[in-house]
Amino acid sequence: MTKHFRTFGLLAGAAIGALMPIQAYAQDAEDSNNSDGEIVVTAQFRQESAQKTAISIDVLSADKLDKAGVSQATDIARLSPGVQISQGGTALQIYIRGAGDFSTTGYSNSAVAQSYDGVFAARTQWVAGTFYDLERIEVLKGPQGTLYGRNATGGALNIIPVQPRLGTFEGYVSAGFQNYDGFNAEGAINIPIGDNSAVRASFQGVSRDGYISDGTDDDKHHSFRLQFKTQPVDAVTLRVGLNYQKVGGRGPGKVVYEPTAPNAPGITTPVPIIPDDRWTSINDSLNALIAKTTAPPGIYTLDTSKVYQNMESWGINAHLDWDLGPATLTVIPAYQRVSIDSLAMPALYFNTVNAFTGEPSTSDAQTVEVRLGNANDALKWVVGGYFFNEDQDSFNAVRLGFVSDTAFVAKLNTRSYAAFGELTYSLTDAFRVTGGLRYTNETKTVDAHRYTFKGSSGCTAGGTGPGQSCELLTSGGTNVKGRYEANRVNFKAGVEFDAGASSLMYASVVTGFKSGGQSNADLDPYRPEEVTAYTIGTKNRLFDRLVQFNAELFYMDYRDRQENFSALDRGGAQVSSLFNAGKATAKGGTVDLTIFPTSNDQLRFAVEYTDSEYKEFTYRNYRAGDPSPRTACPVAAIPGGTAQTGFWTINCNGFQLPRTPKWSGNVSYNHSFDLADGGTIDFSPEMSFASSRWLSAEFVENARAPGYAMFNASLTYRAPEDRYSVQLFMRNIGNEAVYTGTQQYPFINNYNGQDIAPPRTYGARFRAKF
Repeated sequence: MTKHFRTFGLLAGAAIGALMPIQAYAQDAEDSNNSDGEIVVTAQFRQESAQKTAISIDVLSADKLDKAGVSQATDIARLSPGVQISQGGTALQIYIRGAGDFSTTGYSNSAVAQSYDGVFAARTQWVAGTFYDLERIEVLKGPQGTLYGRNATGGALNIIPVQPRLGTFEGYVSAGFQNYDGFNAEGAINIPIGDNSAVRASFQGVSRDGYISDGTDDDKHHSFRLQFKTQPVDAVTLRVGLNYQKVGGRGPGKVVYEPTAPNAPGITTPVPIIPDDRWTSINDSLNALIAKTTAPPGIYTLDTSKVYQNMESWGINAHLDWDLGPATLTVIPAYQRVSIDSLAMPALYFNTVNAFTGEPSTSDAQTVEVRLGNANDALKWVVGGYFFNEDQDSFNAVRLGFVSDTAFVAKLNTRSYAAFGELTYSLTDAFRVTGGLRYTNETKTVDAHRYTFKGSSGCTAGGTGPGQSCELLTSGGTNVKGRYEANRVNFKAGVEFDAGASSLMYASVVTGFKSGGQSNADLDPYRPEEVTAYTIGTKNRLFDRLVQFNAELFYMDYRDRQENFSALDRGGAQVSSLFNAGKATAKGGTVDLTIFPTSNDQLRFAVEYTDSEYKEFTYRNYRAGDPSPRTACPVAAIPGGTAQTGFWTINCNGFQLPRTPKWSGNVSYNHSFDLADGGTIDFSPEMSFASSRWLSAEFVENARAPGYAMFNASLTYRAPEDRYSVQLFMRNIGNEAVYTGTQQYPFINNYNGQDIAPPRTYGARFRAKF
């Protein structure tokens, strides 16, 4: 701990020294009570300016989302430095400053808490089709353990829809076209009911062919949202929302990019695989590889023509805000259901249905949050309680032919209770202190079975399991059954100082944790991941608001950091392995500079530097063959090793954390041309970039993604009073191959299926308001 505070002190000293000139400029900035151009956020459960919020937050306004063409979560990575987002099958994999989760199953949780309309998403699939008719998206960086609780070690992603507007009849319709036979339509209508109530209905429909050569990486979904809001008296506001979405099509796909030659039995002349078209499917590349080998026909073949996804989600939530005078009471009950029927081939066959009955995997979650809070110049405070319960029927199957064909069938339950409080007290007009605590109790139960299909190794003659399968027991002779319980107290301590009328300085120490548990594998339970983050930052508006300058230094200290990738367990089953790395750190800084040269121009530079490293990361490998060709980490044999103790130790100390580039950022510009009739034309070029990074914690040579710079641009005509607009856009102008995730093929060393961002796309959108 002494070492941590010493590091934090050095960071603080460096930042204060760097900010001294800024404080002088800030004295001349305009009064902070002027709210013109303010972006109001609710990240800390109260309304406040983003520039006066003492946390690291990127706010993506409705206008920014529209200009950038954000239609799904993976688009956010283009706009927020330090954020890496990929699709892991149907699940989102979000990483912020090194914290994230690679898992695609229901056994683990994201390290970045995702919420829609103030409700925590039990499964990442819940937010997949919610990116329409939005007020804003808030990206909070760093652990949010006090207010957001468990599973927010990396931060939080808040998706906030437009609420019904009282006394106003309005709406919009929008339609767009793009290459790859893409069409999308969305709209909303807001209808007042008397003076005190309103209803708002919104929809979105998207149909686009796949970017990858086998037709995968398409987008076929439709979503619907219905909200009712009423204010029967001035002190009470009630809002009820219904959300529905269905996601179909082929789903995410994989490509191959192997700058180092893969190798396996039968491949006599290994050569690197770098397709001319980087969006060539892994299926096509694998078949081309096998054609050059002496391998028996069909031994390595993937048939990605069979992949599909069919996800259905719906839920209902309510928000009650009651002004009691000294404080406001907020109550948020919610229910959400997610059904997942999919088949993906991320370098192996993986589906999410019961292999014997055809039932899809499902998640049913109930949450209730109750808060009491108030905010004035002297004191801002909130106290509350939270309840979460999720029941899952989790089904998966991994088919690898004779070697390993395994079905996983499980019932999972997670239940969590929490009590929290946070306050900010003004010691003087310019100096404030913040303290917060959260107590969490959570329990997870797992009742899981694994079956080897008849005809595969170990079950050649069939057995007594469903469909004449053979139950694959653990090394202890039982099914996978367990109960995990944890009690945690997280805290926040911080200070804020107004260095000038429009200049804020802040520093904080915050802790957070991510749930542990037991995966459906013959492996030890995985412990909770814990993190302590030290932060110092500043937010400034300078030169009569012509310049906005924000900067932050951070140091994140991880303990029992959770990692995940596909591997063999003690029983020889190919499983999604969840286990703990001992210690890791991520430290660096962010600079976000926005310049307004004229009222018609806005130029933004945002860059983040992250130096990350595993301090302690060793794990055991249960494969009898030497795993050295399957990792860049040093490998050592375990003397007398067995299938129960492991045959090898793999030491990845000193490696960079996965999906954590040292440098990432965004540069954007917007110029508005004023027209004689009162209309405008907006020209908006933008560039995002990241340096090289590992894509998984296996550290396979071909899982090292190169750096990239991606350019996008749009040209938008807005009619007078913004009655309608027409936008032309082109994204990834240079057709840059940007790899976002990976999975290693089980039988070919150093052969990976890679997730890839969209190629060059272009099109037009029309939007009209009424």
